[in-house]
Amino acid sequence: MKRTLKDWILATRPWSFPASSISIVAMGAYFYYRAALAGNGWHAYEWILVVLAFLMMVAFQAGGNLFSDYYDHQRKVDLPGSLNGVRHIQSGLFTPVQIKRYGIALLSAAIALGLIILFIVAYRANQPATTCTACALIGLAGVALAFCYPWLKYHAWGDLDILLCYALLPSMGLYLLLRHTATASPLLVCLPFGLLTVAILHANNTRDIQNDHRAGIRTMPQLMGRRTSQYLYVAEVAAAYVLVIVWVVTRLVPPAALITFLTLPMAVRNIRTMLKAGTDFEHDIATLDKDSAQLQLVFGLLYTLAFVLTTLFV
Repeated sequence: MKRTLKDWILATRPWSFPASSISIVAMGAYFYYRAALAGNGWHAYEWILVVLAFLMMVAFQAGGNLFSDYYDHQRKVDLPGSLNGVRHIQSGLFTPVQIKRYGIALLSAAIALGLIILFIVAYRANQPATTCTACALIGLAGVALAFCYPWLKYHAWGDLDILLCYALLPSMGLYLLLRHTATASPLLVCLPFGLLTVAILHANNTRDIQNDHRAGIRTMPQLMGRRTSQYLYVAEVAAAYVLVIVWVVTRLVPPAALITFLTLPMAVRNIRTMLKAGTDFEHDIATLDKDSAQLQLVFGLLYTLAFVLTTLFV
C-alpha cells in the first residue's frame, strides 16, 4: 500500500510521547530550580544536553512502541476490532517486518543520541569520569528494558518496566549529567508523574483483561482480577497527589508544585470512570488510557511550571 510521511509518523503513536518525554522536561526544570537556589547559572552545554535527552526519549519511545506492536501482532494480542486502536499492521499499511525494522531504526537513533550526549559529557573540562560510566549504564539498562518490554509485558512486569524506562531511569540519568552526583532526589521528584505514567498502561491492561487472556499472556490486571485492578488504578492516581503534598511539606519541591491540583477534576473523572464500569466493562473504560495520558501530560506540565515559576522569584 502507498504510504505517506503522515502514515510513518502516526505508526509511532506520537500522542504517547509525553509519557516518557515529560520526565526530561520536568527534571530539566527541577535542575534549573536547584541551580538557582544554589546561585548557579546554566551553561550552554547543559541546555544542549536537555534538548538532546528530550529527542533521545522521543526516539526511544517511538522505537519501543513499534517494537511492542510487532510482537503484539506476532502473539496475536492485537486483532481486528481490538480496542487499543493499533491498526497499521492489521490494515496492511505496513508489514510486520517493516514495523520491526522501523522500531529498530528508531531505537538505534536513540542510542546514537545517547552516545552524542556521552561524548559531550566526556570532553567537558573537569567532568568526573564516573558520571559518564553511570550514565552509560543507565542508558544500557533503558535499551535492555525497551527490547525486553514485550516479554516483560507478557509476564506481568510491564508496569515496572514503564516506571523504570519512562520515569526513574531518565530522571536519574539527566540529573547525573547535569549535577554530576548521585542522589535520591530525582527519583523521588519524578514519582508523582511516574505513577500517572504507569496508570496509563494499567488502564489499558485493565480494559484488555479478556483480550490478553485469549492471547495467552499475563498482565498485572489479569493476575489481580478486575476489581483489585480498579482499586490499584485509583491508588496510582491518588498517590501522585499525596506525594506532591509530602514533597512540598518536606521541601523537596517548592510550594508552587501544588498547582498540579488544578488537574484534580480530571483525576476524579478518570477514577469515577474506572470505578463505575459495569457489565460492558471493556467499552465503559475504552478510552480511559487516553484520558489517563491527558491527565499525565497536564499534571507533568504544571509540575514543570512550578519549578520554572519558583526559579523566576528566587
